[in-house]
Amino acid sequence: MKNWLKWVLITLVIAGAAGGGYWLGHRGAAPGADKDDETTAVGKTEEKPVATVGVIPIKRAEISEPITTYGTVVAPASEVRVLSVPFEARVTKVFVTPGQTVAAGEPLVEVEASAATQLAVDEARNAVSAAERDLQLVKQRYDQKLATNSDLFSAQNALKSAQARLNSLQQSGAGGPRKLSADSTGIVSKVDVQVGQLIAIGNPLVEVAAQNRIEVKLSAEPQDIPFLKPGQTVQLRPVDQPNAEPVTGKIRLVGQRVDPTARLVDVMIALPADTKLLLDGLVTGQMSKVSAEGLVVPRDAVLPDHDGYTLFTVKDNRAVKHKVQITVENDQEVEVTADDLHQGDLAVVQGNYELEDGMTVHAQPATTKPAASEPAATEPAGSASATTQPARTSDTGGSR
Repeated sequence: MKNWLKWVLITLVIAGAAGGGYWLGHRGAAPGADKDDETTAVGKTEEKPVATVGVIPIKRAEISEPITTYGTVVAPASEVRVLSVPFEARVTKVFVTPGQTVAAGEPLVEVEASAATQLAVDEARNAVSAAERDLQLVKQRYDQKLATNSDLFSAQNALKSAQARLNSLQQSGAGGPRKLSADSTGIVSKVDVQVGQLIAIGNPLVEVAAQNRIEVKLSAEPQDIPFLKPGQTVQLRPVDQPNAEPVTGKIRLVGQRVDPTARLVDVMIALPADTKLLLDGLVTGQMSKVSAEGLVVPRDAVLPDHDGYTLFTVKDNRAVKHKVQITVENDQEVEVTADDLHQGDLAVVQGNYELEDGMTVHAQPATTKPAASEPAATEPAGSASATTQPARTSDTGGSR
């Protein structure tokens, strides 16, 4: 019984000593801790970061955006000579191939009359002979007062008609083999026939494009069409020769119709007379989307936002947030529009990723190559240093 009581007393003494030490220790530290907490709270309320940002004045200028298009070297329909014959014929010889350059007077194809055409020629000859005999008989009867002036006139007209038909067939070459030659220097753009083929009246045989009148047909996006104008310069290169010296052409015609299949718009490019581009060759065209004069800033000044684009300016050492729209852009600059932007406003191009609307900033001229992705540095107000320091709002705010 005595042992049990002794262990209870020892336990109570140990517990009391531990509780008393804990109470005394925390009581002595409490004043200092409260003082530190108070100092920390005061510092937090009085110290505000100031971001150092690089700015550049917004300028009013003209900006152009590059456009890359693809197309084909073609011959305008008005500059293509289509050779044909006005009678049914059979092709006996073909002297050229597509893409061949031909000179004026050079033979292209040879044809001869078909069996049906030859029969028509024979019938025309027979008709002329019959009309001549009829006219002789009518003249004899007319001399004998057995035919009237009307009979004589009708016989004469019948002979003229038969002769005209025969002459037409003979002059067109239906009477024998005929060679068709080029009217002027050009490029054979198409050969529509082959040897032995029977050709209907008027069907094309060979097509020759004027060598110095070929052009390029480019296909442009419909949204780019309002920015393209006749006379605008285009740099052209063959698709398989991207490093070749470009051929400088000019926009001759901007189409006003969207192709229902490709959903693109044709843009016709006039070429210099000495161009070496191959007919039907694939080319790439580089031109610029010309914009009217507007507010232009470096690309780094514009930040993507969840519902568009944002740009920060600096006014009275405060960051001002603007919602902007981009109209034209290139690798270096963008044209922006916003009701609250003006020429000469200081656009932030460095440190803008860390800004918020109304934030205190220290503005300085941007470096040559802005790095908009860098975080905004903070510094004391009125200092050019980029180190992080608290800016105290008053000298008495932190005193105790």
